[in-house]
Amino acid sequence: MIYMSQPEGFEMKGSKPLVCLLKRSLYGLKQAPRQWYKRFDDFIIHQNFTRSNYDWCVYTKVFSDGSRMYLLLYVDDMLLACKDPREIQILKKQLSSEFDMKDLGPAKKILGMEIVRNRSQQELFLTQGSYLKKVVKRFGMDSCKPVNGPIGRQFILSSSQSPKTQSLCQEFHIPVQ
Repeated sequence: MIYMSQPEGFEMKGSKPLVCLLKRSLYGLKQAPRQWYKRFDDFIIHQNFTRSNYDWCVYTKVFSDGSRMYLLLYVDDMLLACKDPREIQILKKQLSSEFDMKDLGPAKKILGMEIVRNRSQQELFLTQGSYLKKVVKRFGMDSCKPVNGPIGRQFILSSSQSPKTQSLCQEFHIPVQ
């Protein structure tokens, strides 16, 4: 429980030493982020999402056809991913009816990562180029010459390297290919 002293102008005459019991968290209090997360978590679980055991800010929802929707939450930013754009619109409507929110459209950037899509070739790229340039500049190394890293250029990651076994796919909520 959180108590606060009576705000100026709201004191009850003759009851100066009384305090107020807060029924809701106030923005700026230490408990406010936790209270907001609990409210969000209750709401999203009620929408048939499952919270990840590994990261409590990752939620998944499995539809009757076996497809999934992923919801990633970071403080007050959210990223939704689903094959069916109609399902995303339905969830956005539900969220906006419960919370004040802005729809920023298709994600272009999250957590310092830029998201680049080539829809015609069904490709998705994540890059941290601008973030890395910002870090290099912050440490005064933007005029330094680049050198190769410890991993050779011959190492190219592909989808064929992703988990294929049922147990690994279930553990990380990845559809089996």
